[in-house]
Amino acid sequence: MIAPLQVIILLLMVAAFNAAPQRPPIHLSPFMIVLLVILAHGALLLRGRRRFASLDQQLGNGRTSTFEAAGAIQKTLRRLTAFNIMLLAADLWLFGFGYLVKYHWNAHHIPMLSSVIWLIAPVVTWLMIWYLEYPLEVRIHNLGELSQPDDDLPTHALPSRMQYVNMQFRHGMSLLVVLLGFDLLTIPFTALLEHLNLGNWSEIASLLPAMILFLVLPAIIVRYWRTTRLPSGPLRTRLEDLSRRKKVGFMDIRIWNTYYRIPNAAILGLLPWCRYFLLTDLLLERLEPQQVEAVFAHEVGHGYHRHIWWYLLTFTAADLLGTGISLWAGNYWSLSDNAAMLLNFSIVGLLLLFGFSQVSRLCEHQADWFAARHIADRVGATVQVPVASAAEYLPPEDTVVDPPRTDELAMITQETPYQAGARIFSESLTMLVGIANRPRDRAGWMHPSTQNRVDLLAALAESPNRQKQFARRIWLMRLGILIAAATGAALTLWAASQ
Repeated sequence: MIAPLQVIILLLMVAAFNAAPQRPPIHLSPFMIVLLVILAHGALLLRGRRRFASLDQQLGNGRTSTFEAAGAIQKTLRRLTAFNIMLLAADLWLFGFGYLVKYHWNAHHIPMLSSVIWLIAPVVTWLMIWYLEYPLEVRIHNLGELSQPDDDLPTHALPSRMQYVNMQFRHGMSLLVVLLGFDLLTIPFTALLEHLNLGNWSEIASLLPAMILFLVLPAIIVRYWRTTRLPSGPLRTRLEDLSRRKKVGFMDIRIWNTYYRIPNAAILGLLPWCRYFLLTDLLLERLEPQQVEAVFAHEVGHGYHRHIWWYLLTFTAADLLGTGISLWAGNYWSLSDNAAMLLNFSIVGLLLLFGFSQVSRLCEHQADWFAARHIADRVGATVQVPVASAAEYLPPEDTVVDPPRTDELAMITQETPYQAGARIFSESLTMLVGIANRPRDRAGWMHPSTQNRVDLLAALAESPNRQKQFARRIWLMRLGILIAAATGAALTLWAASQ
């Protein structure tokens, strides 16, 4: 699956060239430019095909396990994705494809047409990468070590090759479609402001279509991803009660159908009437109800602490700071429109790359701690837990924990509720990472590493001082976002009025 950061970089590159187009350093005929773009992306696909074929041969010869091969596949996909993004930069600035489409083909007369044409090559490349990778997924599935580590698990048929590519496209490209839709929504607002001679206020006015998009987006995604309603039953009742007690309203709890390929959960939506919780089919199959509740509590924590609002405010602050600084710099140093626009995109890109990453990771830690405290509330007073059954231990509400027998004392550990909550959630999280065959020490753009999350939870559960320090970090993060947004808005308003 394509990471959100990669999609954002892709669109920032397109937006930057769209705002400040440049002539290529080499001059080629239109035919040679198009041929060069096709050959470059074709060479990348050929490299991917050879790597996938090599892994398939190693699996067939027994020289690597399915677990090792799955990790190698993910590493190969990350590299191919990175090169695909770099090739788009070469298409636009080096080969001259950007200038060719925008001016020689006169695509700039139709809104967004240039951007769509530029994105065809990388999008088709991704589709072909998933198409070439599918036989490896089939071999791993047939060997059974990764998809069925336990004999008592049900067998699920793999999707067809086109179903697999379609699933990857829907999940990986949804953000791309959303952001292109945002650009489309801003066109009438910008045109209206220019008609009213208020063109300098276009950046601020773009926040209105962004809010509209964010409100309707969850309802679109749950249909676009072909989710289904979680059936009524004890598990659904348990999850609904959790959300109700924490006063986090929602529209529905949905099953995220991935052909039993992805163990994950998510929360979508800013407001209760457009908020959905998603649990993948593989997660529901592999985890016990108690563990599902622990993972669901993490997603409820995102809603309880209004993390999506803070994410949106962080993006807004980055946009306002980039706009304000570029407008101020343009006025102070008399920068050209192209230079000011490139400065704007550079600032926004750096703020999102580093600033948003830190905000998101801290929010993940806060949602983890929320889930651990919820489990602690379920456990109650200081408990004694049999070590052998610790992974499954999460009693239903109002359950009285019987004291251990004398012959069990050697297997007993004593924990505070916070320690029990942290351990149980950490076990659920670690199990998810194991099912997905991801390394525990690898962090993502939006998520800290699993090991880092587990270590911080253990520290918070053991030390009230660490809890106070963590609460202060959250407070400082929110204060920093508010100051950045206020500074960017003030600078933008001041510069626009000059």
